[in-house]
Amino acid sequence: MFRIGCVIVIVTVFLTMAGPVRAQSTQQWDAQAVEKSIEKAKAYIWSEWSEGHWPELGKPGQRDGGPQQRNYGGVTASCAYALLAAGESPQTPRMKKTLEWLAEVEMLGTYARALRANVWGMLGRDSKYRRFLKKDVDWLVEAAGSHGAYSYTYARGDHKGANPEASKRLYDNSNSQFAVMSVWAGSRNGVEVPREYWKRVEKHWLTEQNSGDGGWAYRKGHKSHVASYGSMTAAGLATMFICFDELYREEFIRCSAETDYAPIVRGLDWMDKNFIAFRNPGKGGSYYYYYLYGVERVGLASGYKYFGKKDWYKLCASNLIKRQASNGSWGGRLCETSFALLFLARGQHPVLFNKLQYPGSWNCRPRDLANLTRRIVQTFEKEVNWQIIPLSVPVEEWHDAPILYISGAKAPKFTDKDIESLRKFVHQGGVIFSEAACSKGAFNSAMQKYYAKIFPNYELTRLPMEHPIYSIHYKVRKRRLMGISNGVRLLAIHSPVEVSLAWQMNATDRSGVDVFNLGANIYFYVTDKGSLRNRGVSPWPIAQKFTPTETLKVALIKHTGNCNPEPMAWERFSILMGNRHKIAVKVTGPTAIAELDAANQPAAAMTGTAAFSFDAEDCRALRKYIDAGGTLIIDAAGGSNAFSASVEKVIAKILPEGRYGPIVPGHSLYTRDGFVIKKISYRKAFSGSVASSRKPRLRGVLYKGRLAIIFSRDDLTAGLLGYPCWGLRGYEPESAFALMRNILLYASGKTLKE
Repeated sequence: MFRIGCVIVIVTVFLTMAGPVRAQSTQQWDAQAVEKSIEKAKAYIWSEWSEGHWPELGKPGQRDGGPQQRNYGGVTASCAYALLAAGESPQTPRMKKTLEWLAEVEMLGTYARALRANVWGMLGRDSKYRRFLKKDVDWLVEAAGSHGAYSYTYARGDHKGANPEASKRLYDNSNSQFAVMSVWAGSRNGVEVPREYWKRVEKHWLTEQNSGDGGWAYRKGHKSHVASYGSMTAAGLATMFICFDELYREEFIRCSAETDYAPIVRGLDWMDKNFIAFRNPGKGGSYYYYYLYGVERVGLASGYKYFGKKDWYKLCASNLIKRQASNGSWGGRLCETSFALLFLARGQHPVLFNKLQYPGSWNCRPRDLANLTRRIVQTFEKEVNWQIIPLSVPVEEWHDAPILYISGAKAPKFTDKDIESLRKFVHQGGVIFSEAACSKGAFNSAMQKYYAKIFPNYELTRLPMEHPIYSIHYKVRKRRLMGISNGVRLLAIHSPVEVSLAWQMNATDRSGVDVFNLGANIYFYVTDKGSLRNRGVSPWPIAQKFTPTETLKVALIKHTGNCNPEPMAWERFSILMGNRHKIAVKVTGPTAIAELDAANQPAAAMTGTAAFSFDAEDCRALRKYIDAGGTLIIDAAGGSNAFSASVEKVIAKILPEGRYGPIVPGHSLYTRDGFVIKKISYRKAFSGSVASSRKPRLRGVLYKGRLAIIFSRDDLTAGLLGYPCWGLRGYEPESAFALMRNILLYASGKTLKE
């Protein structure tokens, strides 16, 4: 089937069809192992490079077949493409020399041309190599002929007066998929491709789909490749997604359009039933790395995180890491290594949106997030993906992405269990973004009721005109969003008018651009201007079993200033303390001030976002708690000025004789028991206002020879929950964790060592 030995094409995520629910339980994931594997693979590929190119495969037994070989240049193009996909800069001297070599080579075969076109496509519309992209795409469009399929070489018989049927008999679906992917790369970069071309391609692949099981083979009627198998079914699916995107985009103006394109649904069903992570279904060990290349493309193209109940990226990546040789290669070959590198690198790119799959009209605009994320990639040169997450899977599996996107044209029917899952996702640091497809009132009314149940303490209101979500990067003209805030961040963003249509249509008029700009602003706001995790890396840790070396007890204090804006912040902190230091942290509350007991809980923590006051009885109770040896730990959640002002008034009432001031660098709190804090990091929006200081700004009240009250005007609470968000006045999550760890150890009087 696959003669060149090495071909790689990249496909940005772009489309999804309605399909069966895919579900899987949470699992451990080693993101660092993936990074190490990628770096080893890159090193191996570069080790084989010389004078601008890699050794090309020719006839059997030949190391370099020479320029007259039909696939000459394909290996170099595939290696360059894999390296670029893995983050290699096109400006490095080696890559510059490689691109120059590729530009000079006259390529004769479909594989080589297709691979090179994808290299040019990776460089963007403004690259000096764009004219070469157009040249290769034009060649490939012509090479398809009237039948929409490809062979190893230009289908000259179809264009030079020879028998077109003779050329058609030479086709295969492997050459065909690479050519189509490359033409699509040109289309995405502004190369004009005739609509008739996509119709021919669609017709070919529809004809090639096996009627019995919905899969694809190398070529219908080919003796040794007649049955469906993994790598070719993936090729068929990826190609059909492109054709669907190019030919049927405008059918989604109405929310009643049918999104179940039968050939794709049947192909996805085949993948659901037959997906295997460690071999090529239907072919065993043959073409395994080529199969992974196809799996990655289909996974990203469809948006589905799961095939069947299997997380395709985690399972395949884990298997790849186990198979990698000590020299960084797979099989000691550039071809296999390029495929594997492409899978690992592209598959791990950050996921910005999870689209919620729920019973009902969840997918009226199947192209919306694909176009939005692609626009973000093109505009900001930041690789981001999207995916579909079923409502039925554990919430811990939702955290690939910081934003949960809920779209609908009808009222969703969420159960109490569903509502609890949505609440848990947000309390663990996520954000919900909902929009009414076709601006349907039924969806708006239903979501308002659900939000009232999910967040009973907060109200869905129209966002003020000056909210940063309208100006953080672009100035958005139409400001119609609503939101729910806990005083620290937006928990949910709701658009009562549709945004999905402009994204679905990839609208470029003024109104459409404004909607795309709004999507980009949401991205910047929720991610603190682009702070994203790779796929599979969750901010919510999995608790590990351990034998505690010490147990620390904390009581959370109840008050009227929004005393618990992030209910799961301390839970996450407790898990990390156990995982990292084998220290158990037991948290109770919120507890009434009169019930504080220094003997059982030597530390009491207090946070909030609003002004409050304590009466004389409250102040006496706090003074009693401190005199009994208790320590009061306070932070202003989100950096709230109103809360901080109230705190300082209360401090003056509780301990008027105490000495209140900064806790200076060098204090034992910062070097507590071997846990040394030399420098910290602040949130992006806040770092400029504190002159990019790397020193903590904690304050305290010295009373009877100890810090009885430790106060941070800068946020710690949001940092403990571990999410990024624009506008927070406080510490980055890792710094917040380190500071709270040392504060708690100091307050508990422990003498622990790392």
